[in-house]
Amino acid sequence: MPDMDVYLTVFLEEAKENIQQLNDLLLELEKDKENQEIINSIFRIIHTLKGMAGTMEFDILAQFSHKLESILDLLRNNKIELNHDMMNLFFKCADVIEESLNNIASGGKGEIPEIKKLEVDLDNYLEDFKTKKADNNAITKKHGPSQNGDIKDYYLNISEDTMNVLKHVYQKAQEKGLNFYFLKVLLLENVQLKQARAYSIYHRLEELDCEIVYTFPSVEEIEKENFDRELVFGIITSKSVGEIAEAINKIAEVQSVYVDEFSINSMEEAVLEKDKHQDDIQENNEKEVKLLKTIRVDINKLDELMNLMAELVIARSRIVETLSKYNLKEVDESLSQLSRITLDLQNIVMKLRMVPVSFVFNRFPRLVRDLSQELGKKVNFIIRGEDTELDRTVADEIGDPLVHLIRNSLDHGIEKPHERIAKGKPEVGTLILSARHEGNGVIIEVEDDGKGMNKEEILRKAVERGLISSSETSKLSDEEIFNLVFLPGFSTKTVSTEVSGRGIGMDVVKATVENLKGTVSLETKKDKGTKITIRLPLTLAIIEALLVTVNDDVYAIPIANIDTTQRLEDGELKIVEDREVFLLRGEIIPVVRLRDLFGYGLSQVSLKENIVIVRIGNKKYGVVVDKLLGQDDIVIKSLGSLLSDVKEFSGGAILGDGRIALILDAASLM
Repeated sequence: MPDMDVYLTVFLEEAKENIQQLNDLLLELEKDKENQEIINSIFRIIHTLKGMAGTMEFDILAQFSHKLESILDLLRNNKIELNHDMMNLFFKCADVIEESLNNIASGGKGEIPEIKKLEVDLDNYLEDFKTKKADNNAITKKHGPSQNGDIKDYYLNISEDTMNVLKHVYQKAQEKGLNFYFLKVLLLENVQLKQARAYSIYHRLEELDCEIVYTFPSVEEIEKENFDRELVFGIITSKSVGEIAEAINKIAEVQSVYVDEFSINSMEEAVLEKDKHQDDIQENNEKEVKLLKTIRVDINKLDELMNLMAELVIARSRIVETLSKYNLKEVDESLSQLSRITLDLQNIVMKLRMVPVSFVFNRFPRLVRDLSQELGKKVNFIIRGEDTELDRTVADEIGDPLVHLIRNSLDHGIEKPHERIAKGKPEVGTLILSARHEGNGVIIEVEDDGKGMNKEEILRKAVERGLISSSETSKLSDEEIFNLVFLPGFSTKTVSTEVSGRGIGMDVVKATVENLKGTVSLETKKDKGTKITIRLPLTLAIIEALLVTVNDDVYAIPIANIDTTQRLEDGELKIVEDREVFLLRGEIIPVVRLRDLFGYGLSQVSLKENIVIVRIGNKKYGVVVDKLLGQDDIVIKSLGSLLSDVKEFSGGAILGDGRIALILDAASLM
């Protein structure tokens, strides 16, 4: 008996990937409404979703997808025109499909109230089209000609050799001053004696002195009545479109007649479309072959694999530590090989967990589009570095903070068009979301060219909300003032909106980033804009760290935070404004002594201390320790809920000799 949960998981994963592609394509289509390739791609996605939902017996979703597919089919065949209202309808459909999938993921059958409401809109579109089509057919039957692009579809049925012949015929007709038309005749449903009706059309065209140079289907197929209701003729004639259409309309059991002038451009476009179709088939085949070489893996299994890898790293460190005591040369080669294999395995396991940041970024173009319309703002949204990779766990957590930052940029930062014009800015604001690797971490930045932050307004609000006292305001630096926005409950918004201003947001960003062992910093300039920078570790499991001691206790400082290390000599530390600082190549660096911070008391007079320069955002700080033990790979272990309030440490690690090393959180230390 097959495990349906496995099929359901695969269905949901593939369906959500399709929804993401659908949103991306809709955003592209909104910018280029006549792009037939995009419309065809959207049609294929909805067709796929319909089939998948039907196979899994989610009939409500399958039925909804079918109706949306029907509208898209009309659109791609140029039978209806894409406008702003229809574009909004498509976006609503994408949202409803996603909500239906969420309902299925929660154990439902995909039936939600919104899907039924929106289905009515789809039905109305389809009903309107049927009414207009019936009216058009009646007009065509009564008055004759109707220009229609459907005939161009029949170019797809013409072989390359026949096309070359038709081009030659067209040129000859032009030379003689004759017209070359493609004529499509649609017979009534349940027509009797189709062959006789086809013969009547032949005869009528001959009466009009029309030379028939092409038929579809072929003459042989028509004689066998091997066709449905449609007949296509290529004709050379001196008559007008109206004369041809009027004459054929008079034949019994003819429902409609469409006449188009022969077009070399349209025919060549059909050839390109046919080639593109073949290329798509080839690409899909290659994609299927590629898919056969990949598998989907539950993230929990990857977590388990990472834990086992972490234990292997610890075991290797213990072996190295033990063997170093006995100086056994015989095992050196095997030990080196074990270290290499362990390191290779570690790198592979890490890469298995890595995902491109586009995994997170892909949702934001749609968010920006909807919010900018809601706020009445014009925004050029730019994404950079979406191929940058980071750990899946980090990627899962960072999405919501980025939503807060983007919402704040749109609501608080970027001005409305008339405000920007008054300031001499382009009416369209710019919002940039970027990612890049830097050292052993990832930098994510959200930058806008809006109005920036107002120091006086921030101080006033902070005092009003009791976050600081009025006496403290004069002592704060610009950086400290702007960092007040990260305090819980802070907001400069007078009126709450659906977008922001409810007293949450930036504090959530800071808390989430710090829980991910990262840091967040802010730069802003009035009327120039604001940039928020988030620094994150590539992974949360195994990191490179510098091991240091204070009073013989071992601590670890992540290598990603370290700028440099140096032995301290007497007199190198100075006192500036009642605080110890270290001078490094003319730069004044604030210092914290771990002995003082952790209450160890004064060090021995003979002990030469060391200083570790760490970088937090754009700032440098010095950490004074006793000894530097060296660099090692360590496995981060949680300190547990009982020690969750101890901000100076981000976790612990088991060393090769069995000792525990606490991992210093450099940002909290400062």
